[in-house]
Amino acid sequence: MKKYSFLVLFIIIFPVVIIASGNKEINTFIEVEDTTGQIVKLEKIPERITFVGKASNIVADALYMFPEAGSRVVGVGNTNQRNGDFIEVLDPDYSNKIYLEHSVGPEQIAVTNPDLVIMKNFHKNGLGASISQLGIPVLYLNLETPESYVKDFEMLGKIFGNPRRAEELIQYYREQQDYVSMKINKVNANPDVLFIYHSTRDGVSAFNIPPESWIQTRMVTMAGGNPLWVDANPGNGWSKISLEQIAAWNPEQIYIVAYKEDVLEVVESIKQSSEWQELRALKNDKLKAFPVDFYSWDQSDSRWILGLKWLAKQIHPDLFSELNVEEMTKEFFRDLYFLTDEQYEKEIKTRLGW
Repeated sequence: MKKYSFLVLFIIIFPVVIIASGNKEINTFIEVEDTTGQIVKLEKIPERITFVGKASNIVADALYMFPEAGSRVVGVGNTNQRNGDFIEVLDPDYSNKIYLEHSVGPEQIAVTNPDLVIMKNFHKNGLGASISQLGIPVLYLNLETPESYVKDFEMLGKIFGNPRRAEELIQYYREQQDYVSMKINKVNANPDVLFIYHSTRDGVSAFNIPPESWIQTRMVTMAGGNPLWVDANPGNGWSKISLEQIAAWNPEQIYIVAYKEDVLEVVESIKQSSEWQELRALKNDKLKAFPVDFYSWDQSDSRWILGLKWLAKQIHPDLFSELNVEEMTKEFFRDLYFLTDEQYEKEIKTRLGW
């Protein structure tokens, strides 16, 4: 009688063990330390992810490097910087996502019923804190420097249950940086470079420079240029400069971005201005617009690696004579975002104007 009871008990329990084992990935506990030092604990790999807040395009472009993103993202923040939503190209189910503006509140985010909300780390004490009070886990990404991308990819590899993809991405960025640095290490002289963000308000033009810690400044240095403006902006954000200051610096090369305007039109207008004609950059034909597809390549968006290689070729064309920028770009969107050749030609190349 006792043997019979034990057998029945074994038969009842054993299938449960098999089921639990079969669902090992789903039921695996996840613990991640994010870029703010916060420990995020999840009972399983999140199946419903919402990204939101300012700089959502930078977050989205990191998430969608993982093939699982399309099926797990349910709520999307505003990613349109002027040229459209890049995520719409990547995600065939984009129209069914819940769209969230930058001004969204925590209650609207909760409507997406997320297992996890992902946003940039500067939201922690604002929108992020409000979301956490609702009991919704929040993961903060940095995505501001080459170093931070490594940690952010590692975190996303755990969140998506795909550490192999994370390592592929880390390896890609390392190899591209090494390619540039190995050549730049041979440079004896770094030309004087000025990076400018052009903006217009009420018809008045303004020229802005980034602080030393930002990716734009880092990019100029990594590409073998001398960033003239570093001492002029000790702050944490864009700083306006005058045309007189630009003339005083008289840089050999100038690179311009314009996030809310057509940067090619801005550059052409500057070239036609008599006030700029005596600058060395114009005489050297080195007043250039940074490339833009959906987003400008100078930002801390995933495209910064494209911006670095493009800029290195501009600053030191002889060193990078073999670099085919268009082929480099096509490979980037194919390998990192799984775009077909047809998608690249239609969505990326047309915006770049090549």
